[in-house]
Amino acid sequence: MNTSTLFRNELSAVRTVVVKTGSRILTAAGHEARVEGLVDDLCALRKAGMRVVLVSSGAIAHGMKALGFAKRPTAIPMQQACASIGQNRLMGIYEGFFGGHDILIGQVLLTWDDLRSKKRYLNLRNTLFQLLDCGAVPIVNENDSVGVEEIQFGNNDTLGAQIALLVNADVFVNLTDVGGLYDKNPHKDKSAKHIPVVSVVSQGIQKMAADNKNEISVGGMSTKLKAAEMVTKAGIPALIGDGFDQRLLTVLRDEACATLFLPSDHKMRSRQRWIAYAGQSAGSVTIDDGACRAVVERDKSLLAAGITSVNGNFKVGDMVDILDSGKNIVARGLVNFSAEELETIRGCKTAEIKKRLGAIKFDEVILRDNLAVM
Repeated sequence: MNTSTLFRNELSAVRTVVVKTGSRILTAAGHEARVEGLVDDLCALRKAGMRVVLVSSGAIAHGMKALGFAKRPTAIPMQQACASIGQNRLMGIYEGFFGGHDILIGQVLLTWDDLRSKKRYLNLRNTLFQLLDCGAVPIVNENDSVGVEEIQFGNNDTLGAQIALLVNADVFVNLTDVGGLYDKNPHKDKSAKHIPVVSVVSQGIQKMAADNKNEISVGGMSTKLKAAEMVTKAGIPALIGDGFDQRLLTVLRDEACATLFLPSDHKMRSRQRWIAYAGQSAGSVTIDDGACRAVVERDKSLLAAGITSVNGNFKVGDMVDILDSGKNIVARGLVNFSAEELETIRGCKTAEIKKRLGAIKFDEVILRDNLAVM
């Protein structure tokens, strides 16, 4: 297969594709034909030499059907029970369709702790790469039978973006029940105009999604935009497209069926991606305008002299948010001093730090290599 014909002109040299699909695509009437078509297209990409990862919702919905629930239960333990039953059914469907193409699949169930722990994050990364090297298609879902965060927030969009960052994907595809971003809700207004390309996920774009919620999709367009913003800031293009009425291969090449979100010119390294989007903050430091310009615009390390306040009870090596004078998060990083030490030395020049704390291992509060600009 000629891979140049598989993608829109803006997408080139695609080697690794991460596809996220939502519950409605996988469970609404006629879902078996849609799943079969999705698998056929994933296998076509795989046979064209690409590495493919599928992030799949749908476990709770399939469990609800098995247990005879017409509505999603409100109790978290019952939702977890649905997920436990439904995940087996969902994987059985995938196994049948992928088996018809003689392509192996590997189930990967995650909790958010797996992403927030640096050691577990790296282990997960190694596992996914090994599955891809074996020619298998990893199928990733949140482990809803033990974790509750995805259940509470109601979507896997962020998880899909996290996996795209983790495997250094060349494109992240988020399949939903509409053909991407519109200026109005297309389910309610036939005059809605499709937006084929977005260069930056601005506040105006985000407001457009917030004002035009789609009740059919659990996560809604707002969460999909946040996921697109995450990967594009890291240098990965994103597509949000119609996986309900259209095929995946159509979404990849036809701009009428999807919105393409263009990536930032600056591509984050793997370590910076984890710091920016996966690690869990233990506190924050607020910095003055001069330090903000140095960190954000000039790629400098963070020094104590620019810190105006310290919040939290973090330890050496913990993750902290870096806030500007308006309390906006501008960066995140791993600190070389505890909160107590920083409270003592904030605003100090390097020579003063040594006088106040004695022997120190670092002059910098956060080294540039341990810092990610948001």
